[in-house]
Amino acid sequence: MKKRLLIGVIVCETELLMQRRLVKGITSQAFSLDMDVAIFSCITNLPEMTPHQKSEFNLFNYIHFPSFDGILYLRDSIRAKEEREILDAILMEQKIPVLVLDDNTGPFPYLMMDDRSSFYTITNHLIKEHGLRDLICLTGFKGHYTSEQRLQGFCDAMADAGIPVPPENLIYGDYWYSSAQKLAREIIDGTRPRPQGIVCGNDPMAKALCHELIESNIRIPEDIMITGYDASLSETRSVIPLTSFVRKNFRLGVHGVAKLYQMMTGETCALTQCERTEVITGQSCTCGVDMDYLKHQIRVEERLDLFRTMYRSSNMSIQMTLQETLDDLMKSIRNHIYLIRDVAEFFLCLCEDWEGGGALENPAEYRREGFPKHMLLKMFDEPNGGIVTKPFPTAKMLPRLHEERDHPAAYFFSPLHHDDRFFGVAAFSYGERLDSYDPLYCEWLSVVNTALEFVRMQTYLKRFNNRIYLSSIRDTLTGLYNYEGYQKFSRECFEAAKNEHRRFLLLYASFDSLRQVNETYGHSEGDSAVTVLANAMNNSCTTYERCARIEDAEFSIIGYQDYEEDACQRLVYAISGYLEHYNQSSLKPYKITASFGYFCDHIGPDMTLEDITAMVTEKIEESRASRQNEKASPYYREFVNLRERIYSNPQEDWSIDSMCRDLILSRGYFQKLYTRCFGISFTQDVINSRIELSKRLLSSTDYSIACIADQSGYSNYVHFMHQFKKIVGITPTEYRKRKKQTED
Repeated sequence: MKKRLLIGVIVCETELLMQRRLVKGITSQAFSLDMDVAIFSCITNLPEMTPHQKSEFNLFNYIHFPSFDGILYLRDSIRAKEEREILDAILMEQKIPVLVLDDNTGPFPYLMMDDRSSFYTITNHLIKEHGLRDLICLTGFKGHYTSEQRLQGFCDAMADAGIPVPPENLIYGDYWYSSAQKLAREIIDGTRPRPQGIVCGNDPMAKALCHELIESNIRIPEDIMITGYDASLSETRSVIPLTSFVRKNFRLGVHGVAKLYQMMTGETCALTQCERTEVITGQSCTCGVDMDYLKHQIRVEERLDLFRTMYRSSNMSIQMTLQETLDDLMKSIRNHIYLIRDVAEFFLCLCEDWEGGGALENPAEYRREGFPKHMLLKMFDEPNGGIVTKPFPTAKMLPRLHEERDHPAAYFFSPLHHDDRFFGVAAFSYGERLDSYDPLYCEWLSVVNTALEFVRMQTYLKRFNNRIYLSSIRDTLTGLYNYEGYQKFSRECFEAAKNEHRRFLLLYASFDSLRQVNETYGHSEGDSAVTVLANAMNNSCTTYERCARIEDAEFSIIGYQDYEEDACQRLVYAISGYLEHYNQSSLKPYKITASFGYFCDHIGPDMTLEDITAMVTEKIEESRASRQNEKASPYYREFVNLRERIYSNPQEDWSIDSMCRDLILSRGYFQKLYTRCFGISFTQDVINSRIELSKRLLSSTDYSIACIADQSGYSNYVHFMHQFKKIVGITPTEYRKRKKQTED
């Protein structure tokens, strides 16, 4: 399928009637040419660059210009001069056509509204239909293009009717109430002669003029006829329904797309049918109300009132700010999406770091401008009633824009932020309908922004409280869980093992000589030795166990899984191997050793955690007593030296027969003494020393598995793989992968 052309529209305050008419004209012509449209519009539009307004304008940084074939730029709709200059500079760098609508002050090609002929028409209405000759024109700012065009249209109509215009009857205003009220006071106090009629440059000035004159008992239209311009529904709802003129904004949008299409393709195109552009009569002249337009106005207003009533009764702001998670908020948004009139699709495109980047230590660090490389798309899964979350590259802006569709669509993009904290972008579409959002959507989106901030704060507070809680159950020296943490997790694991009929594992390790190290070498050295034992314990655990320091010199490992019967022995071998390696390489004047007690079995019906704890504690005492007896053996020192040599050079060919010859012991007596001294057989200890060496090589080198097997004393690569997985629980490749992930 041929890629559809995509045009972008940069505008502010799309909810205003003039902008809505223009956007409808743009989408009408674009759809007729099978083009997609992306409208980027800020909700607030202040001339001052406040933190809030800067965050609004950050929306324009989301536009990925290489994705577009052309841009329509409503430059004059952006009130902040600084932002206009920034956008001018950005657009000047693009390699796509840029067309400005209704503003001739920038550095781009432009297309202006024909206000001159339209103002001629509304002026001519008072001259031809009502026979007025003494007319005043109240236009906008002096020197402003549209103000001068409207003034010129007034002068053209007067000249064609042969009516001279005194200079004092050509008045520049501000397009707002103040200039109209000033003119009304001049007429009321007699400083300006009362005219037959006043042609105003827009509806707000006409409305203010009517109200001010009526307050002073000057009748409209009997004493003075007044016309507006724009036919804005909000302004025609005045004490006197205004006679006005429907400005050709829809037509401007249509012509703008046609001209941009020619700039993009070099081809001309047929124009779509334009909206009604003529005088709409009201009661500010003696024609009376235009009934067709009044009926249209009533239908529009009734529908808007219906949605406003539904919004007020929806309790939306309360419902949304009660949500604690982003998915819950999305569900609440789905429950209130009906308040956006005729919406077909809705999306939240959130910055990956929308919550603030996770900086609990520095909450002042958060995104104020720009965007990350990736966004999170939150959308409704309509068939299943769920919420879908998908990451996507920021350059795509909205994945839906790049998907194949049978029909073109227009997507509206609005900023999501809370003051200067930027969250992302909201996007929605009316499908194939020609429509644009109204002021109610701005209120609706404001509630969504507030709700996002509520969710963010909830998440932050949960993480902060969790950090406080974790610090209360963590040991400050080792980082392991403390006694409080041990109590919590041992109870949880015990109950889970009992309920799920799995083996419960509890292992205690007691530092054999901490008191001696403290007294001989100082408490600082003792703390260092405790940390070594903590690391030995923690490194020997899998992801299924928790490790805790329950007293100064005592540690525990807790877990529950489908363990094999010898799981505790393997943990003991791993911890002992770690300590043995440390003792060999540290050059410390003391050795770090530990006594162990453990339990790994299914829990009996009458068994309690206290029973198991007592059992494990008793085994530690037995282990410690056994070790004391072993030290009294005449061969103890020789066996310690032998074990140190094994762990220093595990790759050598260690055989029982050669050891027996060196110590002048029988094979059976040697094995009995070795097992009594270290709680492990000679053969298994050699295997453990080789596995420990291979783990160090896997963690610290990029050697191949075969090379590591050879350096660890294995001539058979397959045999090494089998033993490694049996002892460690995972393959060498998986072990290396996990270690690298941990380091990263």
